[in-house]
Amino acid sequence: MMEPMDSSRARTEESSVPAARTKGVESARRALQILLQFSEGRPELTVDQILEAHAISVPSAYRYVALLREMNLIEERGRGVFTLSPQVVRLARAAEASFDYRVEAQPILDRMRERTGESALYVRRVNDAAVCLSISESEHAIGLSFQPGALMPLHGGAAAKVLLADYPEPKRTQYLDRLSPPLSRSARRALEADLDRIRAAEYSESTGEVDQGVWAAAAPVRAHGALVGAVTVAAPAYRLDAEHRREIAAAVIQGASELARAIARG
Repeated sequence: MMEPMDSSRARTEESSVPAARTKGVESARRALQILLQFSEGRPELTVDQILEAHAISVPSAYRYVALLREMNLIEERGRGVFTLSPQVVRLARAAEASFDYRVEAQPILDRMRERTGESALYVRRVNDAAVCLSISESEHAIGLSFQPGALMPLHGGAAAKVLLADYPEPKRTQYLDRLSPPLSRSARRALEADLDRIRAAEYSESTGEVDQGVWAAAAPVRAHGALVGAVTVAAPAYRLDAEHRREIAAAVIQGASELARAIARG
């Protein structure tokens, strides 16, 4: 039986055979292929791993590593162990800024609001925070902290926790370790269990975690093989009976699916 290929290696190998290869840039291509070996699942890289993935000599591997270090794209964390440098964060932020799907989201949010009678929002992650990009407000006046442009922590609220639940385990641990003030041991265990349930169910609910007395439901939006955000509906808990909550849950899940299809078509 063939062993499954590591996903980061697979992406690197696939990127090395484009439909039309640019001539005269083989060295640059190889350096970029090495750079693309890094991923959330593989934040560190050794020369042995580079040699395993590419048919090059040891001196060539060190030359490519030296070039990437010269351009401040990677740095040596330990002897022979390399990581991406902070310079890459700037590139990641530029990429994140370009993935703005509010145009695709707005008509879907409007339909969600019409269907449920409550406010619908599109939220996405920016670094280690959640930001609301689009909102379709209901006729009912309720105060929501999630307003377009507002940054919120990832560990509170249905939509934010959908985004945090998608983190790989090491990144999630780093996020929780950095919280100030830190969570109590019992609160952290409860949150981690909640995140595991959200990740498995692809759905989240919360009550009063961001705004007092506000209930919310959220679902992840996945497109092009990645999480691109979450859609959520929020409303005062006192106004919602069990049937209305089920209707909101269905609208949220359907809205997430519709937005994913709209983004894929674009």
